[in-house]
Amino acid sequence: MDPAPGKFADAVSWAVAASPALGCTEEEMRQALNPPPPPHPMVEAICGLMEQCRQWKGSATELFELLQPGVSCQNPASAAKQLRSCSLTLADHGIELKFRRLHGGARVVEIHDDPGDGSSPENPPQPSPDSDAPPQPAETEEVKS
Repeated sequence: MDPAPGKFADAVSWAVAASPALGCTEEEMRQALNPPPPPHPMVEAICGLMEQCRQWKGSATELFELLQPGVSCQNPASAAKQLRSCSLTLADHGIELKFRRLHGGARVVEIHDDPGDGSSPENPPQPSPDSDAPPQPAETEEVKS
């Protein structure tokens, strides 16, 4: 058993030793405990953009020009393709992505920071349906048969 070096080597050793009881192989446990790979450059660029402004709307050409030279794509079409391929990762970062076509045929990319709590001026938070529920009895009641 060759635990990963680092601050939590003892925890890694324990987890790898416990892997059969947890229903996985030692290699699967090691992979699960490895740090995640670095994010795609497009994800980093869009996260940086969302730090500057909470929403952005424009064409793929405008986005391509805005993100240069931070992304590896060669043209606006490849930028849109990379953006689509990163949509799930961006969603994990709380960023919503939409591709739309307007009536005149223009294509628009919409990107906005989505905190995920569902509250916004258009969608204010709603009280829980159980907020008016009666309190639970303090004493147990005898069940009669």
